[in-house]
Amino acid sequence: MKKLFGACYYPEHWEPDRIEKDVEIMKTLGFNAVRIGEFAWSFVEPSPGEYDFSLFDRVIETFSKNGIGVIMGTPTATPPAWLVKSHPEILQENESGHKLNFGSRRHYCFNSLVYRKFAREITRKYAERYGKSDTIIAWQIDNEYGCHNSTLCYCDNCAKKFRKWLKDKYHNIEALNKAWGTVFWSQQYRDWEEIDPPRHTIASHNPSLSLDYMRFSSDSAIEFHREMAEEVRKYSSKPITHNLMVNFTEIDYYKLSKELDFVSWDNYIPGDYDYHLQGMNHDLMRSLKNEPFLVMEQQPGRVNWRKVNNYHDPEQLKYWIAQSMAHGAFGSLIFRYRQLPYGAEQYHSALLNYDGSLTPRAIAAKEGFKAFMDEEILIPIKETAIYIDYENFWIDRTDRLNNNFSLLSDSILIAYKALRELGYNVDFVFPEDDISEYKLLFIPSAYYVRDEFLKKLSTFNGKLIVTAMTSSKDEYNNIRSSIPYGLEEILGVKVVDFGGIEQAQDLMLNGKKFKGKFILEVLKILDAETIGDFLYPYEKFPAVTRKGNAIYIASIPEESLLKELLLSIGFEKRINGAEIINFKGTSVLLNPYPEKREIEFGHDKIFLEPFFWKIL
Repeated sequence: MKKLFGACYYPEHWEPDRIEKDVEIMKTLGFNAVRIGEFAWSFVEPSPGEYDFSLFDRVIETFSKNGIGVIMGTPTATPPAWLVKSHPEILQENESGHKLNFGSRRHYCFNSLVYRKFAREITRKYAERYGKSDTIIAWQIDNEYGCHNSTLCYCDNCAKKFRKWLKDKYHNIEALNKAWGTVFWSQQYRDWEEIDPPRHTIASHNPSLSLDYMRFSSDSAIEFHREMAEEVRKYSSKPITHNLMVNFTEIDYYKLSKELDFVSWDNYIPGDYDYHLQGMNHDLMRSLKNEPFLVMEQQPGRVNWRKVNNYHDPEQLKYWIAQSMAHGAFGSLIFRYRQLPYGAEQYHSALLNYDGSLTPRAIAAKEGFKAFMDEEILIPIKETAIYIDYENFWIDRTDRLNNNFSLLSDSILIAYKALRELGYNVDFVFPEDDISEYKLLFIPSAYYVRDEFLKKLSTFNGKLIVTAMTSSKDEYNNIRSSIPYGLEEILGVKVVDFGGIEQAQDLMLNGKKFKGKFILEVLKILDAETIGDFLYPYEKFPAVTRKGNAIYIASIPEESLLKELLLSIGFEKRINGAEIINFKGTSVLLNPYPEKREIEFGHDKIFLEPFFWKIL
C-alpha cells in the first residue's frame, strides 16, 4: 500500500457547503487520504430501513475529483437510539447484571444475535453503496473493539454462547471439572447449563473460569469482526482493517490481526508521556503481521478523556509522525480534522480550530507529511525480541501474587526500555513466530508458555533472559508442579518457593547494587552459575543465574539492572540522548525532547533540533 497521510473527517458534523473548502485546505496540507463514516449510523439511517447516503456521495465525489482516497468506516460502534429502544436486549450487561444504557458508544453485546442482524444490514448497505468506488482505498470495520471496558459482557446472550464455547472446547463436563479443579469450594458442575459467566459474587472466582471467559470474550469480538468483514468482502475487494488501541490487552490482537489485511492503530498518550511507551506500541503493531502498519488516529495535542487533558507543543505532532514512520508505519491520519464545539469530545484538539481556521498543529502535520511522503517505507532490521502471549495478560488479571504488579507496565515495558535505551531494535514475538534470527530473546514473566514455543527455545542459539513467574502456570491457569516448567534444563534452576514483596529488594550484580521488585523467588540451583545475590534479609538466595547463554532473574528487574546485564553479555550502548531505529545500511535518530540535544552516536556528536529527526 502507498503512503497515506491525512485526518479523520466528519462531514456530517458541519454544514454541507463547507465540503469544498475543507478539501481545498486538505490539499494544501498534503492530504492524500481521509477516514469517514464510522460513527454515522443514525445520520445515514435516521429511521429503521430509511437510508440517506447523499452527503457521503457528495463527499466521496469531491474527494475523487481532488485525488484524495477514502478509508470508509462502518458505523457499528454506535447503534442509534431507535435500535436500542426497540431492542434493549442488544445492550451489554456488567458483572452485576446492570444494563449499560444508550448515551455513549460501544454499548452493544458482541453475542446478541439481534444486534448482529442489524449490524450486518448497515454494514451491507455501506458496502453495497461504496464497494465498487475507486475512491475507497480501504475499509475499517467498527471502531476500537473493547474500548471503555466493553470487551466483557455478562448478559444471558453471552452466558448461552459461553456454554457452547466450553462444550466445544472440553466436550464433556467431567473434563471441564478436572481442568478447572472445581472440587475446590464445591464448584463441581453436573451440566453445561449450570455454568454462568463470572458475574459479581462474594469472593474470587475460579481462575480457570475467569481465564476461559476472557478467551471466549476475545473470540466473540473476533467472530463479530469476521462476520462484518464478510459482508464488506461480498461487494468490495479493497483491504479491510480495524483500529487497534494503545496498551490494550483484553482482545488477542495477534489472532485478530489474522483477520485484517493490514494492521492499523490509534496512537494516544494514555498516561504520563513516555516516548518509549509509544515506540513499544508501534513495534507491537508492526510485529503482529511483521508488516508495515497505519496509524489510523494520531493524537494531535490535548485529548478529552484524561483526568488532566494536557497541552502539547504543536511541534511535537511532527515528532509523533516521524516516530511512527521510523518504527514501520506506512502513514498517519490525524484525529481529528476539525475541533468540534459539542458532544463528548469537544475538548479534543484537531488540525483546524473550532471556527475552521488552521492551527499550528496543521502546519506541523503538513511538514511531517511532506518529510516522509516520498521516502521509502522503513522496516527496522531484526535484532532483539520480547515474547508476548495475550493470554498472559488475562492470567495476570485473574489471580495475582502481587496486586501492585502489572505485566505490561512493570515487566514488558521495562524490558523494552532497557533494550531501546542501549539503541537496539525490538520486535515482539508470539507463540507461532520464528525466533531464530534474533540476537536476544527476552521472556518477561510469561506465566504460561505454550509447548510449541518451549520446543523453539530448546534450539534457540541467541541469548535468553527470563524473569520471575515465567512458565509457572498451565493452559487452565493452574500452577505447575515444576517451575519454570519446560525450562529447567535450559536455565539450570528450579523455583522451590516464591512470594510477593511490598518493597523493592536490594541485590548485587557485578559489584553494583540494584533492585528486584514485586516478586521474590527461592531457587534451587541445578547446574547454573549464580551471578547475582539478594541482600539482607534474603542474602542466602540467588537473584540472578546464568547457564550458557540463558539468564534467569528471580524477581522483576528494574531497568538499570537489565541494562547492566545486557552490557555484561556483549551488548553495547550505541547512543545517548535520543531515540534510534536501525535499518539495513542506515539509522534514524529522533529527538523526543522540547529542547535541542547533543547526541552521542558512536564517536560522533550530532545536534538535533527539538522534536526533530535525522536519517543517517
